[in-house]
Amino acid sequence: MTTPATTERRLEQALLKGRWSLFERLPAERLLADELGVSRPTLRTALRALVGRGILETRRGSGTFVRALPCRADNASLADSLRAFRIVMPPLLTAAQPSFAPSVMLTLERQLPATGMALHAGDMHLFAQSHLQFFSILLQATGNARLAQAGAATLPDVHALARLLQDCPPVRLEELFKHLARTLHGLRHADPQAASAAIAAYPTCLLQCMGEET
Repeated sequence: MTTPATTERRLEQALLKGRWSLFERLPAERLLADELGVSRPTLRTALRALVGRGILETRRGSGTFVRALPCRADNASLADSLRAFRIVMPPLLTAAQPSFAPSVMLTLERQLPATGMALHAGDMHLFAQSHLQFFSILLQATGNARLAQAGAATLPDVHALARLLQDCPPVRLEELFKHLARTLHGLRHADPQAASAAIAAYPTCLLQCMGEET
């Protein structure tokens, strides 16, 4: 019998093998259920699990889209992912900034209050999801699939990030939120140097929470 958990793993493997690209829309539920040979309720449960992990995103009236790629079992540690993020994201952001439309700034401005609310509610899973959504919006706005793929590969798994945030002191959590706000401020004012510095400071702050850096 095919369970939601096995269906979730099959979808993960399909994503890792390139069945669907980053930000691509998945087939309609009926078609996808037929392709996988599972019932629609089983498929829906698996999709909800992947949405909860920040891998997929459901948009009302539009369908389900790939938001991030799952971590491979042999992926580097969270610390290595954060170091890769610090190397890749700042120059990627600097290169892509001229192409960011005003609508992107508006979307990010709407994202920040939700992130702040999650922080002050103490919901670290939602706080982590909001962070990844923030970066996902930036990557999608680059308009370059290869750049977006490179950036997405450095994003941490939402569960690993949530566990780390749970252990971070409140002052560090506030600092992380400020780095997101400063990134947006630099983008809004066409200051790539400020935006790049803020986005580089974000993984550094997390590495300090882990005791990997002083």
